[in-house]
Amino acid sequence: MPPTVSVSNPKPSDSLERPATSIRTIVWKATSWIPTACVFAVLGVLAWYGHATGWTLPSFSTLTANQTPDAKANWCPSHGVPEEICIVCRPNLLDDAPSLTYCNTHGVHGCVLENPTLAETSQPAEVTDQDLRRADHALQSMPRPTNLPISSTAGVRIQFASMQAMEKAGVDVEPVTRRTVIESIDAAGIVRYDATKLAQVSPPADGTVKRILVQIGQWVDQGQTLGIVDCAEAGRIKAELQAALSHEHFCRDNLRRLRPLAGSAVSGKRILDAENQLQQARADVDDAAGRLANLGLPIDIDRLRTLELEAAKMTVRRLGRPESNEAWPQDLSGSNLIVVAAPLQGVVTQLRTNVGEVVNRGNELFRVVDTRQVWLDLRVPAEQAEWVHLGQTVRYRPDGQDKTHEGQLTWISTDVDPTTRTVAVRAVLKNPDQSLRNESFGLGQVILRQEPDSIVVPETALQWDGDGHVVFVRDSRFFEKDRPKFFVTRSVRPGARQAGFVEIIAGVLPGEVVATKGSDVLRAQLLRGNLGAGCTCGR
Repeated sequence: MPPTVSVSNPKPSDSLERPATSIRTIVWKATSWIPTACVFAVLGVLAWYGHATGWTLPSFSTLTANQTPDAKANWCPSHGVPEEICIVCRPNLLDDAPSLTYCNTHGVHGCVLENPTLAETSQPAEVTDQDLRRADHALQSMPRPTNLPISSTAGVRIQFASMQAMEKAGVDVEPVTRRTVIESIDAAGIVRYDATKLAQVSPPADGTVKRILVQIGQWVDQGQTLGIVDCAEAGRIKAELQAALSHEHFCRDNLRRLRPLAGSAVSGKRILDAENQLQQARADVDDAAGRLANLGLPIDIDRLRTLELEAAKMTVRRLGRPESNEAWPQDLSGSNLIVVAAPLQGVVTQLRTNVGEVVNRGNELFRVVDTRQVWLDLRVPAEQAEWVHLGQTVRYRPDGQDKTHEGQLTWISTDVDPTTRTVAVRAVLKNPDQSLRNESFGLGQVILRQEPDSIVVPETALQWDGDGHVVFVRDSRFFEKDRPKFFVTRSVRPGARQAGFVEIIAGVLPGEVVATKGSDVLRAQLLRGNLGAGCTCGR
């Protein structure tokens, strides 16, 4: 068979796709230059605008003012207001601004505490003696931020084209007010028992526990019986005291019989021997009474000597028992039994013994604590310890509670903790309801200063101009018709901050109105003018 030769004929579809592909290629190449052209066009417009305006950006007032194309020719490009009302270019529109001097006492320029006429208030401002004392106290209580005396921004007026321009710039205002300001050092606190009102109760002598008469958590009075101990040593010393009392009584009676016979039937030597025997007997009684006192069983030996012998012996046998028989178990008897009594009034917080246990003198059987007063231990940063003084008020709020407890600072450590770099301080807190518990935690505040009528402004009103703190005070005649709308830059001395407000130690007075929200816009304009933008408008 002859060889077969295959010939590939083009498909109809191939002939149709080739022209379509060529058309897409041509369209893509024709449109690819459009983004580049747009970029060059934008750059060209910017170059034209920059050349026309001297490469300067419009001010914030220019952007926010109601301008029309016809009004642009009369616009002050340096100060962002129409030329006809620009108080900088035409200072004759307003009275001359008062010259401000630096107040060395309060650290501000144009101090309204010293010269209230500088205040922007509708009525004459008054400064009370309390305001002056408050400012002095605030400046002396701790270091405060200072303002440089060379600052040139105090008294500078920041003008808006209109009230609408101020609103568009986002500037809001609030009045200067008075509030209670508390300045404190906050520190974590821990509650502990007052060591001067805590007793670790031990038996007065070795013995065996016979009775436990209290429970943990029970409130006891001073002198109340906590437990009863069988003490052999106490019984032995009681017996010696009874014998010494009997011998003393005998020697006293013997001397009483011999003295009338002195010089006749009885020699002087015998009288002298009887006196020596009585003195020795009295010494034995005193010795036994002293040893009982060492066991915690004191006895009035002078009263004991006035009693009949049997009554005196009964008193010795009952020594160590409570005076009231109601507190003594009726099934217990014997001269060896002594009580373990509460040395102070309080709560039994620990019970460390059981009936029948042999205990030694010095073993802690009970712990009694007067919980109506506790200690609060705080740790103050070492750099703030110099502001802490004895007698300062301390407030404490336990974790998980809303109630605040108040006390007085009673101790300041002379050491700095080498690990935490803190100084330990202690306050005494009253705890009548026993809500403060030993070893509990919370937040403590050492009150450095509390002023009920401090002058405050919102924190958003306070600004920093590079040389000191300032606020922007609204002109007192701001709403008068045809009067330029402006704010006056006021140098201030800030104090404590709390709840969104900052105390103004000196610089403003109640009745003035300051810029709050948007005050950073005024600050930007102030710094722009302070850089020396220059005035290019016509005069």
